[in-house]
Amino acid sequence: MNSPGAFLGRGARRAVSVMAVLGLLVSAPYGLAVASEETEPDAAVVAAVPAAPVIVDVVAGDQSAIVTYTPVEDPSVTGYQVSPDGYHWFDCPDVSGLCGLTSLTNGREYRVSLRAVGPAGQSVPASAISTIPVVGVDPDKPNTLPKPRSRVTATFKAAGNSLGVSGARTKLGVGTLPTLTFSRDIPNKAAVERHLAVTATRNNGRTTNVPGAWGWLDERTAMFRPKEFWPGNSIIRITSTLDDAVLGKSKGRYLVGSKKLGKTYSFQTDRSFIAVVDGAKKVMNVYIDGKKRKTFKVSLGKYGWETRNGAKVISTAKEADKIYRSSSLGLDEEEEFYELPAKWNTRLTPTGEFLHTATWAYGRLGRYNGSHGCTNMFENDAKWIYDNTIPGDVVDYVKTGGDLMEPWNGPGGRWNIPWNRWLKRSALNNASGKADTSEDEGSLADARPDGA
Repeated sequence: MNSPGAFLGRGARRAVSVMAVLGLLVSAPYGLAVASEETEPDAAVVAAVPAAPVIVDVVAGDQSAIVTYTPVEDPSVTGYQVSPDGYHWFDCPDVSGLCGLTSLTNGREYRVSLRAVGPAGQSVPASAISTIPVVGVDPDKPNTLPKPRSRVTATFKAAGNSLGVSGARTKLGVGTLPTLTFSRDIPNKAAVERHLAVTATRNNGRTTNVPGAWGWLDERTAMFRPKEFWPGNSIIRITSTLDDAVLGKSKGRYLVGSKKLGKTYSFQTDRSFIAVVDGAKKVMNVYIDGKKRKTFKVSLGKYGWETRNGAKVISTAKEADKIYRSSSLGLDEEEEFYELPAKWNTRLTPTGEFLHTATWAYGRLGRYNGSHGCTNMFENDAKWIYDNTIPGDVVDYVKTGGDLMEPWNGPGGRWNIPWNRWLKRSALNNASGKADTSEDEGSLADARPDGA
């Protein structure tokens, strides 16, 4: 497919369809039509930079979008540039008030913007408007809705993996997993997935599609898992075009998406925080936005109590002071009794894995393992983790000698499902066209507990 470019000729001031302007397309390779990086204007000519234009409307078409804008009343303006993502910019053919983009990808959300160009440089971009190019005929949205029918609504959770926060007003770590829960069991799960587009807008304004897949946890709830952790410092948007979409038939009635399902759900990620615990080296390296910032010595689970491998995600479950008791692990107190108070406890799993101070273990930190599954740390280090982590932050364990983290064991569990198995939970990515909604084997009741 060609890279996006700008189109529409001079004089096209009235509403036109995409099909009517196909002969006027001017396509340009990504990043070649105009420099892709924003530049700071020279201080001597700042006053001459044009004002930003105002976008009136963006109309999506098949692999295209048409932007209607109000031209800037400034005789110095020589032209306009349009962008599908705030990063790549293309020259509009004229200053008519209409400009279009072509060679877009159907079903993907774009954050379309526009800027004016003059001798002193480019204006700031106009406020971006979301649009999703669509094929001419949507098989899930007939012109006449079938009867009898029932409307389906949905509830969105940004922190759908039990982080203890909603994510509506709080920035989240890159390990959060959002969910949509519908008011009815959904027979046609592929139709749902077809009408959900996931994008990330970074601080520089660039919007990109997020590779990943929806996985159905049951007949009503779908969770989106990116193939990699979310990008940090980004606005994540899940744009739904499920309004008036036919989602199957149940008990003689067609299920149709509520009008309210035509909306965009969003949440924000904070800086990317990923701590990697190396069980072989007995160290934790903390990476913030991809750069190593901290290294801590640790001691993990001893033989028979090996700390689990895999990604674990931090929630709001923290305790400044906690007492770890051998009785909570079912240990024979005549053989191994302990009652250990510890400070700065950050929980990782419901089975009892914590990051915490272990004053009794200082001699083995960075040298050998000796805990019952928890991550033992120096007090200052444990306090730093306690103070500087937020719900959704990731702690990834490698080479511990333990089993892989179970999918049902805490907020990070589903990050450890192999990608090919996760795709079986998606109706679109499953060869059978059906989503596997069966529960993962095992449960907390049968799990080995962890302790100090």
